[in-house]
Amino acid sequence: MTAISNLNIGSSTYDLDSLYNKLEAVENQSLTPITQQATTVKSQISAFGQLRSALESLQQATTKLSSVSSLNATSIVSHNTSFTAKSSSDASVGSYQIEVKQLAMAQSLLSDKISSNQQPLGTSGSQDRTMTISTGSGEPITFSLADSDTSLNGLVNAINRSGADVVATSIKSNDGEYYLSLSAKNTGANNTITLSVAGDDKLQALVGYDGSSSTTGMKQSQAGQDALLDVNGIAVQSASNTVTDAPYGVTLTLNSVSSTEERLEIANNTTDAVKNIKAWVTAYNNVQSVIASTTNFAGSSSLSTDTTSNGPLMGNGTVRDIQNQLRSVLNTTQAGALTIMAELGITQSTTKGADGSIGTLNVDEDKLTEALTSTPQAVYQFFLGDGKTTGFSTLTNQALTSILSDNYSTKGTLTAAVNALNDSYDKLEVRYDQQQSRIDATMARYKTQFTQLNKVLSQMNQTKDYLTSQFSNSDD
Repeated sequence: MTAISNLNIGSSTYDLDSLYNKLEAVENQSLTPITQQATTVKSQISAFGQLRSALESLQQATTKLSSVSSLNATSIVSHNTSFTAKSSSDASVGSYQIEVKQLAMAQSLLSDKISSNQQPLGTSGSQDRTMTISTGSGEPITFSLADSDTSLNGLVNAINRSGADVVATSIKSNDGEYYLSLSAKNTGANNTITLSVAGDDKLQALVGYDGSSSTTGMKQSQAGQDALLDVNGIAVQSASNTVTDAPYGVTLTLNSVSSTEERLEIANNTTDAVKNIKAWVTAYNNVQSVIASTTNFAGSSSLSTDTTSNGPLMGNGTVRDIQNQLRSVLNTTQAGALTIMAELGITQSTTKGADGSIGTLNVDEDKLTEALTSTPQAVYQFFLGDGKTTGFSTLTNQALTSILSDNYSTKGTLTAAVNALNDSYDKLEVRYDQQQSRIDATMARYKTQFTQLNKVLSQMNQTKDYLTSQFSNSDD
């Protein structure tokens, strides 16, 4: 509040402006505790935000360890020429003999010679002219053709924009003649093309094709065929050159016919599993680092009077509860051949880290790789369990959900703590506004009183001057 101006009365010994400002400063001191509490609450909310971010990253890393594919990775270690292969987590480690005997092909049709690509090829003025195209067992596509659509270029454009599963193009030969070429979009022996024109016999005679008559306008230039291959002596047939689950969990992309059998070799790929487990450890250690920084005590063994450098969550019960929940999961013995993380090469540090964190994890990558290579099923069992009540990833995810949940009916540990702090901050704002209103009212009252005092002192000063003058005259 601005200090009142001109409260003094000339030569008065009373400095009313200074007195007013001192009274206002004293009144404003009552706002300081509220402001300090609000600052503390805000810093705590911010610190909990940092902790939430770290815990959410840990939950994301945990989710990755909750799927077989993140732990049971395989890779293709052979180099093949007639095909390329990609394996999934479902693939079995081993070797397979594969021979590609035939590639899948798409059926292609070719028209007779056409002298011009611009001249209309149908009967001019034909009414209700339509073309119908079907491929394989798909639904026939029927569309109208105007006179301008009956030229070679017009037919190509009309067919390609019809949505039929064929590709049309025009081909110009060395002698200047043109041809209409039609190819199925999909390969396979059963993916055959039929094409007919209704309402224009002339155009039907030129481009019609039903696959059963040699008198049709279009002729087959390439028959559709399936891919044929042998996998460990077993015949496999596929309408596509992309063959799945032969062997199971493997996708083969056929490139060429084999000159001889080729060996496909599938091996365990521990790289991705190690990467995902190490990412989880990094996320866990980051949680501990955030906890250390937000709960830091700046003093020594004896209490320090400097509390400004302390972490905003120092001594906070919610943080201790979160730490205890995470440690409980770490210390839970899992059922199976592997029961504790140390058997995977993951151990807990017993010394305080450089950032003040306690209980961070270390990874012996060689020991972890050995476990994934020699006993992969035991590793999967340790992390996955039954996916409901057992398994390290399952229990960790449940604990983190309990901490982070923001459901309307179920508030997690951290969410409840932040909500309570937000409520406290709102109440402090109300208290601040109420106290400020009280101060404003008090200072307004002081202003009125000081103004009245100023008038009284002014009147007294005038009386003093009058009496002084009268006494001086009476002496004369």
